[in-house]
Amino acid sequence: MGPCLRCAKHIAMNERRFSLILALVGVLLFAAGLLLWRDAPLDRALHHALLLAHGPAVKPVVRLSSLGGLLVMGPIALAVTLLLVVRGDRRGALWLLLTVGIGRLIVEGGKELVRRPRPPIADHLERVTSWSFPSSHSAGAMMTAVAIALIARGGWAGLLVALLAAATIGWTRAALGVHWPSDVLAGWGLGLAWVGVAWRYGGPTRSG
Repeated sequence: MGPCLRCAKHIAMNERRFSLILALVGVLLFAAGLLLWRDAPLDRALHHALLLAHGPAVKPVVRLSSLGGLLVMGPIALAVTLLLVVRGDRRGALWLLLTVGIGRLIVEGGKELVRRPRPPIADHLERVTSWSFPSSHSAGAMMTAVAIALIARGGWAGLLVALLAAATIGWTRAALGVHWPSDVLAGWGLGLAWVGVAWRYGGPTRSG
């Protein structure tokens, strides 16, 4: 076995181990969301602590929050997919498209299955109509940003930016009063766990 092949296999093994870490952290976050949901008084207390007051700060937060929605995250994922195709990375493009697409279906299916009501409508600083658990903005931002960071080989810096972006989107959903904090935690966890599993079993590692 040549040194280049050994190096490639070593990198691939490290990437797959890293993907398992992402999945594990995601599972822990999702479990934390479930536990917080069970502790209703704490969930409500955190909800009120994070809730913004009516005022001029609401509009910028609404705009920021919209960045985590499908109407923004979807086109971003499609743009990166097309860029990968142009660059000749069809396997990476397919992985990204399927990961984000299937992940979105999982999240929306979960919301319909659980059918958890939103926080009291009097607390809402944005109009929403869907079910609450898990937060699709939090999950969508997490899976899309982290998937792009992985496929772009952004390293730790790229991953950190992705995590900060997803964390910010999740915060806005709680701050606008449209999600319980437990919804946000579970959304982050579901998005991260799904990307970790998808990368582990289908990600285009550098070994080819």
